[in-house]
Amino acid sequence: MEIQIFKEITTADYLAELKAESDKYTGLYVDMNNASERKYVKEKAELVNGLIKKLDRARIDKSKDYKQQVEKEAASIKEQLEIINSPFTILIDDYKAERKKILDAEKARKQAVLDAEQLERDHELALFMNSTFESDREKARQAEIETEKAREIEREEYAAQQVKLAEERQAALLAAEKQEVINAENARIANLEHCASINRLALNNLIDLCGLTPTQAKDVVKAIIKNKISNVKINY
Repeated sequence: MEIQIFKEITTADYLAELKAESDKYTGLYVDMNNASERKYVKEKAELVNGLIKKLDRARIDKSKDYKQQVEKEAASIKEQLEIINSPFTILIDDYKAERKKILDAEKARKQAVLDAEQLERDHELALFMNSTFESDREKARQAEIETEKAREIEREEYAAQQVKLAEERQAALLAAEKQEVINAENARIANLEHCASINRLALNNLIDLCGLTPTQAKDVVKAIIKNKISNVKINY
């Protein structure tokens, strides 16, 4: 196809030259790990890619006036350029794919190392957490035992204190009862002594004032005490 619109970018003859150069690399082995060979391939690919970019830019600019012709011619040129570029792009793509495999494998290896290290850290952390949990549980159990012992001692001390208080109250009650008996006895004795004193005074008065003999005076006092004499009593 004769190029009309994009003559300033390329010509049919130039495309033919590029195609002939490209055909040399179809099915040809190129060591992409070799810097000079890889550089040559990339330069060829960049040359063609540069033409494609110029073509796309020109296509856009010229499409206002030559829409249908531009699209048809641009598609044809682009197809030829892509065919021309295919040996180089295949080599580049294969190189990229191979590099990707190597990089992916290295990444996977590093990730495996990291995963193994993380697994080890997780395992150590789990052991530590389990140990800490067991330690805390044992401490809690010991604390509970100590608390129960303290409570038992408190209960025993309280019970002993209550027994002591009960004994003290019982002793105090017995002492009070004993003292009450003593007080009652003392009061009784004091009352007897008081009554005897009054009776002796009355007896002496009967002897001294009334001229009664001691025997007569005793009989009168006894009669008064026994309420045998009406309207007469001794005031104690």
